Amino acid sequence: MFQYEAKIIRWVDGDTAWLDVDLGFYTHRETDVRLAGINTPERVEYRLQGIQDRAREFNEARCPAGSKVIADITSRDKYGRWLARILYLPGSIVREDILQNGRALNDDLIAEGLAQPYKK
Repeated sequence: MFQYEAKIIRWVDGDTAWLDVDLGFYTHRETDVRLAGINTPERVEYRLQGIQDRAREFNEARCPAGSKVIADITSRDKYGRWLARILYLPGSIVREDILQNGRALNDDLIAEGLAQPYKK
């Protein structure tokens, strides 16, 4: 649908982040974005089981707060959150580099066994 440059503000859990999205013309919006096509356990499940949120830790290691990413927006979920593929390239702040050489965090989470594919 649309691709926006964004910065990670913080990770809520393994499949939800707060982003500072650059809408262009010096306009930014802070919004929560859910990673499209994947599902990770909710934070409350981890607390009840007394284990760590490995998916969130993975995301924080790959895309820590302040990291520049590309949010490839696909649609909205039933709660009104934007769904997106998050494209990243560690150390890069150049849009073209991220688009050409970056990785999809959504796919990496599945490959690492930290998320399950999710379909509506």
